[in-house]
Amino acid sequence: MAVQPNQQFSMDPPTQQSFVRFFKSLPEKPSSTVRFFNRSDYYTLHGSDALFAAQEVFKTTSVCKMIGAPPHKTEGVILNKGHFETFIRDLLLVKQYRIEVYVNQGSAKNQDWILEYKGSPGNLLQFEEILFGNNEVAVGTSVIAVKLGSEGKTKIVGVSCVDVIGTTISVCEFTTDESFSDLEALVVTLAPKECLLIQGEGSYEFKTIKQIMERSNVMITLRKKSDFSTDSLMQDLNTLVKFKKGQQQNAQSLPETNLNVAMAATASIIKYLELTSDEGNINQFTLQQLEQSRYVRLDTAAIRALNVEPRNDVPSGPSGNFNSSILGLLDKCRTSQGHRLIAQWVRQPLRDLSLIKERLDIVEALMKDNELRSALNEDHLRRVPDLQQLAKKLSRKKANLQDCYKIYLCVAHLPTLLEQLSAATGVAAFTAMLIEPLKELIEDMDKFQQMVEQTIDLEAAEKGDFLVRPDFDDELKELNVNMEAAEKELGGQLGKVADDLSLEAGKTLKLESNQQFGYYFRVTLKEEKILRNKKNYTVLDSNKSGVRFRNSKLTDINEDYLAARDKYTVQQKSVVDEIIGIAAGYCSPIKSIGSVVACLDVLTAFATAAANAQKAYVRPEMLPSETGELKLEQARHPCLELQEGVDYIANDIDFKRDESTFYIITGPNMGGKSTYIRSVGVVALMAHIGSFVPCDKATISLLDCILARVGADDSQIKGLSTFMTEMVETAAILKAATCNSLVIIDELGRGTSTYEGCGIAWSIAEHLAKDVKAYCLFATHFHEITKLAEDVPTVKNKHVTALVGDNKLTLLYKVKPGICDQSFGIHVARMANFPEEVIEFAKRKQSELEDCQGAVFEGSENPEKKRKIIKEGEDLIAQFANKCKTLDQSLSDAELKGKIATFKEEILSHKNPYIKALLSSP
Repeated sequence: MAVQPNQQFSMDPPTQQSFVRFFKSLPEKPSSTVRFFNRSDYYTLHGSDALFAAQEVFKTTSVCKMIGAPPHKTEGVILNKGHFETFIRDLLLVKQYRIEVYVNQGSAKNQDWILEYKGSPGNLLQFEEILFGNNEVAVGTSVIAVKLGSEGKTKIVGVSCVDVIGTTISVCEFTTDESFSDLEALVVTLAPKECLLIQGEGSYEFKTIKQIMERSNVMITLRKKSDFSTDSLMQDLNTLVKFKKGQQQNAQSLPETNLNVAMAATASIIKYLELTSDEGNINQFTLQQLEQSRYVRLDTAAIRALNVEPRNDVPSGPSGNFNSSILGLLDKCRTSQGHRLIAQWVRQPLRDLSLIKERLDIVEALMKDNELRSALNEDHLRRVPDLQQLAKKLSRKKANLQDCYKIYLCVAHLPTLLEQLSAATGVAAFTAMLIEPLKELIEDMDKFQQMVEQTIDLEAAEKGDFLVRPDFDDELKELNVNMEAAEKELGGQLGKVADDLSLEAGKTLKLESNQQFGYYFRVTLKEEKILRNKKNYTVLDSNKSGVRFRNSKLTDINEDYLAARDKYTVQQKSVVDEIIGIAAGYCSPIKSIGSVVACLDVLTAFATAAANAQKAYVRPEMLPSETGELKLEQARHPCLELQEGVDYIANDIDFKRDESTFYIITGPNMGGKSTYIRSVGVVALMAHIGSFVPCDKATISLLDCILARVGADDSQIKGLSTFMTEMVETAAILKAATCNSLVIIDELGRGTSTYEGCGIAWSIAEHLAKDVKAYCLFATHFHEITKLAEDVPTVKNKHVTALVGDNKLTLLYKVKPGICDQSFGIHVARMANFPEEVIEFAKRKQSELEDCQGAVFEGSENPEKKRKIIKEGEDLIAQFANKCKTLDQSLSDAELKGKIATFKEEILSHKNPYIKALLSSP
């Protein structure tokens, strides 16, 4: 249970009523915005925000107190600084809420509250110190803006995406259709936290874009139309963009600025994030054009169906749910930049065969070299701080000596890392992607390393004191002498206290220091009883690491030491500012080192996940698209096989263009159809990001899309029924799919009448099989659709197996050729413990409703043979009916009966078992 707040509202009743009146006069806000009130020593929330915060932070609303008096009263809850910072991180980075923080400019009694600062998932500028100051947060925080334009009758979508950590501005423009499917694919690729749209647009296009953002869990922020004006854009870009050497120092010369609609979107983000008002952004950004053709297209439904990311929006990494998603499964990264990059890679599967093979080469080398993989995981990568975030702090002049020291230690260790990488492998991809870039970057950082060694007291830094070297001026030297003298005295105290308490100095009794307390003694919790009833000693605090305490002499010496250190800190300020100013000039190589290490971290994570799987993953053989082959032997679903108590049944897939590209899969509910088709999609996705795959063998031609329609979730919040959701997602598939696409469809056509649903499902299946010729896995309960295999040679019927005996259903989860023509619904109902009378009634109703297709005859136990017999029988019945229609109506009744009897004998002479069963049925 969370620690309860111990502060009290320090307001007398009149002040409370005055505040409540002010609070209730504030403009109405959405529930996704949370308002905090900064009261110096603590923060408060009120009304619905108080109830929400109490539940989220303290897990109970009992901590809420009513303040004010009728009719001016409301709930209130207090958060200390620690609770405030933790709650802020959760709201902005996990729940994706907006934040407002108010401060009182007047006295406590005067309610002169103003909005001090605010933030949102895509705009964290004013909260960066809280979010990233002492924490490495492994999530991306990009924001996009979308602007519609036109060329004649053609609609154009302009998109801009700003990543403030990666310092990139990415833009693109494209024509679109009424479903904006290309925009949805782009949103899936970029995974933004927030989207800016023009306020007041109520058109169909606006509503469609809004629905896309909501489906993708992207917060929408409406902005004035004037914010999308490009009047001052070139001036802003000249301030923000870092031009390359030899490049014209003018944004108008950049080809990206010709994308007029995208530039309008860029202007709105620059204004929203106030990028030009922060000197740390000056000449730090790269302007680049987004190339969607580089990546395999994914839709929102595919991300959801393949469990690419955790469903509960928990960030990946240490706090994530490891086995519930592909990201959680693969994310064994050791660095923050690695966590961010792997989350980007799983949404950006590559379509470049060379780049995929490069990644696979490195993963294979790391798979084979257990020693190198272990060294990277347990030693080298753990030494790398969040270099991208540190570079940003340097550029904004918000860094300190500790940050410079972190970078120094990291760069100092890189040669050791390079030496082990070079010695362990001769793989060309290692050299091109990692070794050569790192060598150049280490050289670029040589002067930075020298500066740190010449300016920072490295001995003090090792002990946690980040000071400038004392030989910079005489005052620093004198203060350093005083500090050393104090430290010598402190060391003497250790021996005296050890003798007094009968403890061993340096072992059971330790002298330690930190920024909060300065110097103190520490003993373990086991030795705590020694301090009881000892009036000479003052306990500072107790925690699992032990008891921290001082005696009066140590307190006096510590105060002298801290006073000298504080003077030292003040005296060195000008030197520190100069050091940070020089260090800021190294932002570019520091960020680049972060990027290279992130790649190494992700590829090591891929190798670790592959090697540590219950059954090791294998390297997929990647082929050009035109090869037209997707063959998996014993494919497994990597998430399901890790679940406790699951003995996973692996299955094959064998797609070959013009031979077999479309599987219709039938079988009972819970029989493994959905798992089978999802496992194929997951394997294909993993292969395209450069990961090994959970198969015995995999041969995969490059795909251009992985598209899905799986599940039947209502989207009532978004105003879409189950059936409408199906139709929207399926329409997007029909427009986007090509012969190089992988399409996964599960239970299409539910939510409308049986016949209509079957008709729609059939027409979609036939279109994908005959016209699009995509690789497709089509799981269905409409057994009629299996007849499509008779008309389209590339369609193959598959079914998941089950055994029925003693009124029990045993699911075998094995996919075999042929169709499953038996319905197991009643058996599944029995497994779900339906009342026996309900099951018996269902059986009777089934018998009444089943048509002649349910007839039992010789050969009906084999689905393929049964279908052939029925088709022959139906043809004979049709012949009989046609002959009867052609009879001369002038014949007498006796003559007509005779003719019909003759026709009947002719039909019966064929001895068709189906006709025989029909004639013998009551």
